[in-house]
Amino acid sequence: MAVITLLISLVIAAIIVYVAITLYTGGTDQTIKTPIERGKGVQCLSQIRRIETSLQIYRIDHGQYPSSLDGLEDLSKDEFFCPVTGSPYQYDPVTGQVTCPDHNR
Repeated sequence: MAVITLLISLVIAAIIVYVAITLYTGGTDQTIKTPIERGKGVQCLSQIRRIETSLQIYRIDHGQYPSSLDGLEDLSKDEFFCPVTGSPYQYDPVTGQVTCPDHNR
C-alpha cells in the first residue's frame, strides 16, 4: 500500500514539474519561447504604454491627437522606436493607438 502511495505522489509531482516548465518556457507558442524574449516584449509594451499615456495627455490639452508622434514634446525621438528591434512604432492619429510591427499585444 505504501508503494502505491509513493508512486501516486511521484506522478503528481512529475505533472506539477511539467506544468511549471511549460509555463516558464512559454509552452508550445513559437513566437515567444524564453523568459528573456518575453521580457523584451514587455519592455516594448511598456514603452508603448508610456507613449499612449503621453498621447492621452496631449488629447486632453489640445482636444485631438497629434498628427504624428513628433508632436509629443515630453518624449525623446528615441522612444518612438522599439527598444528591442529598433523598428519605428506605427501610429494611428485617428484613434491614438500605437503598435509595434514586431511585437503583438
